[in-house]
Parts: sequence; C-alpha cells; structure tokens
Amino acid sequence: KQLPEEYPVALLLRHSIREEFGAGDIGNDIPITETGKCIAYELGRVLGGRLRALHSSPLLRCVQTAEALRDGAGVDTEISRNRLLGDPGVFVVDAALAWGNWQALGNDGVMKHLASENRSLPGMADPEEASKKLVHHMLSSTGGAPGLHVFVTHDVILAPTAARLLKQSCLDSLIPGFLEGGLFWRSEAGVHILYKDSHSCLAQQ
Repeated sequence: KQLPEEYPVALLLRHSIREEFGAGDIGNDIPITETGKCIAYELGRVLGGRLRALHSSPLLRCVQTAEALRDGAGVDTEISRNRLLGDPGVFVVDAALAWGNWQALGNDGVMKHLASENRSLPGMADPEEASKKLVHHMLSSTGGAPGLHVFVTHDVILAPTAARLLKQSCLDSLIPGFLEGGLFWRSEAGVHILYKDSHSCLAQQ
C-alpha cells in the first residue's frame, strides 16, 4: 500500500514455506509444502494486476513459489529463471569452492558474513559489490514498466542484500521469514529500499 504506482518496483522475495532439509541435504530439490503453496497463492491474489513479471531462482522451491504467485494473481506471464537469485546466486563465484563455507559456517554464518564483513569468503564475490549488482540487475530488468516485478530467492541472498543497502550490520532483525521480501524502486531522489520496518533512499551517484 505504501508503494508508488508510477514506478517499476522490484520485490526481492524469499520463497514460501518449504519441506525440512534432511541430514546432509544441500536442499536443491526441496519443495514447498501445501501450506506454502496456499499462502503464495493468496499473496499472488493480493498482488493481482500489479504483478508485471516473475523471476525465480532455478531451485524447485522458488519456482513453485513463483508458479503459485502467478496462479493467485491470475496473470499470464512467463517465469524467468535467474541464477543470480540462486543456484548459485549473486554472491557465489565458484560453487564448488563456496560450498565449503556452508559446511564450515552453516547458512546463518554465511549470511552474517555476507551482511557485515568486508573480506570475501573463498569462492565468493565481494559482498558489497554483489549486493549492488543484484539491485542494479533487478531494476534494469523491469524495462521501466510500472508495477511489481517479483524476484523469488533465498534468505542467504535477501538478508545480506538488505543489510548492505540499509547499512545495518546486525543481521538478527533482518533475517526474513518465508514469503518476506524487500522492495526496491528508483525515483528522482535515488534508489529506495523498503524492508521490514526500515526505509532508506540511496542518492543517485
């Protein structure tokens, strides 16, 4: 309800409720639950005609979320699969090398590092530059068309990107629940980010 209708708005959205990971499972084939499909459908219904485009991480739970959003909104739009959103995601340069970070630090540890540290982890991009790259990519992908352009992703991409742009190094309050997202748009004043209770505008460079 707070969003401007005259600009294209990118919604970087964590996927819906998923099945639990098994021991040692990297989670590539984990689906969303029936409840997850229902609430994603309801969110799509709320977005309705404002939903202009759907982009998704190639992983199953994100694609299923995008499909449910599309069904709920009742729009006929192709889902564009984008590896900046996952598998491996914008923060990963070498997937095989980067996997060691998850083994050593866990998902929360990797998220914390990406949100607050200046050095790059092995096999991973500079987190500050990667966050800016993702936001630039999303806003460029809108083609200037007003409405909501949804990018379905993972917590490990959404939380650090929001933290970097909001200049918040404490990650605890920024970790997204299922189907939580950050909103990004560009106006004459700069690039806006609206995430949870924070709103910031970065002046145009």
